[in-house]
Amino acid sequence: MKTVEQYKKRVAFHPVTALKYLALTLVGFSCILPFVWVALSSVKPDREIYSNSFGLPKVWVWSNYKDAWKGAQVATSFLNSIFYSFTSVALLILVAAMASYILARVWTSKILYNFFALGIMIPIHAVIIPMLMILRRLGLVNTRLGIILAYTVAELSFSIFILVAFMKTIPREIEEAAQIDGSSRLRTFFQIILPISKPGLATIGTFAFINSWNDLLLALVITSGPKLSTLNLACFNLRGLYVQHYGLITAGLMIMMIPVIVIYIFFQEQLVKGITAGAVKS
Repeated sequence: MKTVEQYKKRVAFHPVTALKYLALTLVGFSCILPFVWVALSSVKPDREIYSNSFGLPKVWVWSNYKDAWKGAQVATSFLNSIFYSFTSVALLILVAAMASYILARVWTSKILYNFFALGIMIPIHAVIIPMLMILRRLGLVNTRLGIILAYTVAELSFSIFILVAFMKTIPREIEEAAQIDGSSRLRTFFQIILPISKPGLATIGTFAFINSWNDLLLALVITSGPKLSTLNLACFNLRGLYVQHYGLITAGLMIMMIPVIVIYIFFQEQLVKGITAGAVKS
């Protein structure tokens, strides 16, 4: 049984520990500070943003949100972003899950797996020109299907990397029992493997949604015109040519951030489980 002295010795507060907590506090504060500035600036007049950057607004200008929603067709772009993001996530989950199952159970070659994982090292900026050329030959430039396929391809390597590690932790005895009961491999995949893989699927789905929602480059290159514009592109178009209305721009940024924050709050537990699931082997 531990004595009081041993317990006090174990929980003693060392200077090194204090420095660690201080460093973490500063890092956390530096991460939160930009969000605070954007939130406060979105309800301020432009002149007060310069004179009172981090203070509470003297005059709360809620009309910035109304003007941002009407400006640059933000409402249409908001619906477009929702459609692009959810559709690309659904397509990505289906394709990545099927490919990961094959790599984890059938074609277990490390060379083939590393070939897919190699895509994580290649930034999207390096392949955007070949991607654009392929979409142009297929007649998918400036189409909804083109932007959805681009978002799916951009997240495929990372998704396969996560899901293969997750599916390797699933005991093979579950599939063998299903096969003894007469289940085909396709039925086993959809009725057994996919439900078990929900944490991994939630992880890749959350990452893919956030990345597609925040994308500007692919939407800027593949689409043209306000009818197919994404919310990020619409917020980019809120800027002025000579004068920047930061109250209007930050209001648009807040509109863009809210769905991502809500999704992360609801799926943060599955996000952590999916990332760490493949790290521990039984």
